[in-house]
Amino acid sequence: MLLLEATAAAIADAAAHRLLLDAIDCIGEGFVLYDADDRLVLYNRRYRDLMVGDLDRAGPGTLFETVLREGVRSGLYRLAPERADAWIAQRLDLHRNGGPPMEVQLRDGRWLRIEERRTRDGGTVGLRTDITDLKTQALELAAARDGAEAANRRKSDYVHHLSHELRTPLTAVIGFAEILRDQLMGPPGNPRYREAATQIVTAGDYMLELINNLLDLARIEAGRLDLHEDECPLGLIADATTAMMAARAEQAGVALTVRVPDDLPVLRGDPSLVRQMLTNLVGNALKFTPSGGRVTVTAAPDGDGGLTVTVTDDGRGMAPEHIPQALTAFSQVHDPMTVPQHGTGLGLPLTAALVALHGGAIAIDSAPGRGTCVRLRFPPERTMAAEPV
Repeated sequence: MLLLEATAAAIADAAAHRLLLDAIDCIGEGFVLYDADDRLVLYNRRYRDLMVGDLDRAGPGTLFETVLREGVRSGLYRLAPERADAWIAQRLDLHRNGGPPMEVQLRDGRWLRIEERRTRDGGTVGLRTDITDLKTQALELAAARDGAEAANRRKSDYVHHLSHELRTPLTAVIGFAEILRDQLMGPPGNPRYREAATQIVTAGDYMLELINNLLDLARIEAGRLDLHEDECPLGLIADATTAMMAARAEQAGVALTVRVPDDLPVLRGDPSLVRQMLTNLVGNALKFTPSGGRVTVTAAPDGDGGLTVTVTDDGRGMAPEHIPQALTAFSQVHDPMTVPQHGTGLGLPLTAALVALHGGAIAIDSAPGRGTCVRLRFPPERTMAAEPV
């Protein structure tokens, strides 16, 4: 009778043990148990799936530190070699003394949260939770926050810079207007009044250009800038643009030339915006080209049937790593090797946005001391056959 009772009890214990193991295997987190001597007792299927490599040479009875070091040795954890010893020490401290959960990245990119608790008999229960999705979201949110903060800083810096850019010509307008009002140079017939009026017009045009660029960029960002499409003969537009900027080029001592073939296909787009793109690029090139330099405007068909407009200068140029910054609105390239220039830094970002509205793209090649080449590429669907001359 006693033997039967003992047998029944053993069977019941075995059944209860299997039930417990099955229950542990059903846990969604990785589960592991170490005894009071810090030796491995058991773990569930999820733990094994998460910790492949940690258990390759570890079975029941293996010390925790041995299991841990084997995992590090096998490359289970994404750790820099020089950090391995410090991380092992930190991990052992958490295991032996307790503390807040630890996060660690595995070699396959997944993130785990490690939590451990002491049992009443001195053993240790550990949970491993896959937090990859949460970590990815947190990293994306942090990146978005950092990007937004950087954008806000750029805009704040830009507003400060823009206030200076507007204040300078506005001061000139007020000053020359006071000269005219108070007739400080004698009777109105004095030719110097004409010079003062010219300065007022120049300063006013500059402020109007700044404001128009800001408004256009705001419309583009809001999706409210519409194309008024028509034929855009690039030769005529390039000639008109360079003629408008000839005085500025002459004052800067820079040769400004246009080379556009007569049989070039006609671009279909918004003529005023195409002219604005060229004006921005030529103005930018003149600004950064020293006296004696050259700025050239060319246009040619692409091999795929599209059109490419190119503005090339032999000015200071910029480092390739600065090009993305030059194409970012509310940002300016600050190069300690060059003399700071006046301007808002909106020309290139606005031009890039305008050519994108036409389905095209901007490309910039530049290097310090070797000048800059800016290409506007328009797709084949934007071209029309030229009328015979």
